[in-house]
Amino acid sequence: MNAITWALLGTLFTFSVTTLGALNVFWVKKEVSNTVQCVFLGFAGGVMIAASVWSLLLPGIERADEAGQISWLVMTGGFLLGVAALLLADSLLKRHYQLRLQNGRIASLKQSTLMLVIAITIHNIPEGMAVGLAFALAMSDPGNPALFSGALALALGIGIQNYPEGTAVALPLIKDGMGRKKSFLYGSMSAMVEPVFGVLAAVLATLITPLMPMLLAFAAGTMIYVVVQELLPEAQSCDKEKLATLGFIAGFLIMMILDVSLG
Repeated sequence: MNAITWALLGTLFTFSVTTLGALNVFWVKKEVSNTVQCVFLGFAGGVMIAASVWSLLLPGIERADEAGQISWLVMTGGFLLGVAALLLADSLLKRHYQLRLQNGRIASLKQSTLMLVIAITIHNIPEGMAVGLAFALAMSDPGNPALFSGALALALGIGIQNYPEGTAVALPLIKDGMGRKKSFLYGSMSAMVEPVFGVLAAVLATLITPLMPMLLAFAAGTMIYVVVQELLPEAQSCDKEKLATLGFIAGFLIMMILDVSLG
């Protein structure tokens, strides 16, 4: 199979795990507690930071060096482009939904719930890109099985933290008065951006191979931006913030172990 097929399969896996998490709306009677949600968010942040280092930045630096590029310049440029893209997307999306709230078109949802849905959907974009690029990198060097193992580890790690995210999106929607079926659909579709952007990233990396290091840095920049801007502040907002910190450490270590042991 080629890179695009593997990128599609990897991101469909992460999307499917989110869907499994969203299924909890049909048998869980109450919203996930604030403490549990903070632990999940911390865990997701740990996974994404570790993935950014071991699955994106380090392989990108190696690939840039092999291509004779100035690795620190290429990676810094790609990283900053990723941050700038998320800054712009974050600003535009929040402004759009604020206007919709003011016009009363989605007034049934609390602003906090809406922002949670937006935040998780936005941070699923770089996750999809990361998985797609990891498989594109692996397929570009079939003689290096460690790259393929690393891509599998990345997909598995992101899948692990996608399960509670599906639940975290769907359950608050029920609390705000949305039906269970529609809440499940919203929870599941929050990760639909992963296969879309994963395949797009893989296609671009396959067509323009010299851009691979910059694209890896771009995905790392977007992921780290999401962690610092959205996940960690939300995770630290609960009463027992040390649990969120422990969740972050657990996510970081699990992703690091998966990547190092498999890659």
